Amino acid sequence: MCETNGVLTRAERSAVRAGLRRFALQTAGGFLTSPRNRPREQAPFPEFPDTAVASTAVEFARKQGTTLLFHGYRTWFLGTALARADRIEVDAELLFVTSLLHDSGMLTSVPGEDFTRRSADTVLEVFDRAGAPRRRALEAADAVVAHATPGLDRTADPVGYYVQSGAMADLAGLRRWHLPPGTLGQAYAQYPSHDLRRTLSALARRNAEEVPGGRMALYVPKPLGKALRWALNFSAG
Repeated sequence: MCETNGVLTRAERSAVRAGLRRFALQTAGGFLTSPRNRPREQAPFPEFPDTAVASTAVEFARKQGTTLLFHGYRTWFLGTALARADRIEVDAELLFVTSLLHDSGMLTSVPGEDFTRRSADTVLEVFDRAGAPRRRALEAADAVVAHATPGLDRTADPVGYYVQSGAMADLAGLRRWHLPPGTLGQAYAQYPSHDLRRTLSALARRNAEEVPGGRMALYVPKPLGKALRWALNFSAG
């Protein structure tokens, strides 16, 4: 990302398209089998990590405004719940910080630069302000960049995977069939939407125009964009 600002090579575009196909198949399968897969016990609301990095992340996240701030909190809550459902151990501090700030780069327009690079820079600054180890900062920044790529491996990059899963559960109800009943409602009761879908849709389209050779240009308004709009309408109904 630092070398290319998010412009994909031909091989990378092929890999992203392959990830989109797997994503679509998994999503369709999930909708079809959802009644059999849903857990019965409600997920407890997780506690905020009590660390300097987490506190600094909240300070930075508040600058995004309520819409993205609350999306970050819901992403964290739903990503945590999905990790528990999958019985996957995820670093609680890294998941919290990256969830809160994964879309922060969208608020600034920089032609030719993928928004996740700016989000990653913000995460690096958070860790630096808190005096945290550089290796953890880089791990969080990598997860932020990765979250916008379909087909992540939850064992290879659990933080990036569960940021992506939590965000997609929030935006379109995806993987809701792996959540206990009432989990999505609990997330929205705690942190209301504030017109998130319209806001993020406009920001994603802008980033697609800024980086025509990047990931967003493959998603918006191509087949994934149509699929997501269908999923949004389905989940809203």
